[in-house]
Amino acid sequence: MKVLIPATLAALALTLSGCSTYHRFVDYFSSSSPATPYAQQAELDQHIKGCESQQEEACLAAGTMYELRGSDYYSQALRYYQLGTGLKQPAAYSALGHMFENGYAVPQDLTRARELYQQGADLGDATSYLYLSNLYRYGRGVDKNLPKARQYASLACKKGNVMACSSRR
Repeated sequence: MKVLIPATLAALALTLSGCSTYHRFVDYFSSSSPATPYAQQAELDQHIKGCESQQEEACLAAGTMYELRGSDYYSQALRYYQLGTGLKQPAAYSALGHMFENGYAVPQDLTRARELYQQGADLGDATSYLYLSNLYRYGRGVDKNLPKARQYASLACKKGNVMACSSRR
């Protein structure tokens, strides 16, 4: 039996987790089949319309809603995250970088992920700082550098990312 997860709860978990395990969870427990009616379709349509009207936060919201629907929708998520970065939406950079880091709808590219995270961090996005921290902590696409990882985690924590606050050690 599949259970529909509220979009806001799923978006919070996605923001906090930043890992592929979460996507497998969403794929299993959410209504991700293209044939299944999407309960939040009206909300998604509103975000799409907002994105088309150059509202950068609407692009991020549309991308997130598509990504949370599972792997069948990653290409749509990618499109809206790209539109969000074109509008300089800070969180869209971390979301797009996450797609490249994990190979969702694109070939995995850790260098491109790092570049996107850096662009988001330069715009003040806390999640981008956290993701940069994780790249350096685990040596993913960069040389492992724990002092640099702690520095990025500290910056993310100062920006309000609670996950980063616990990972500064």
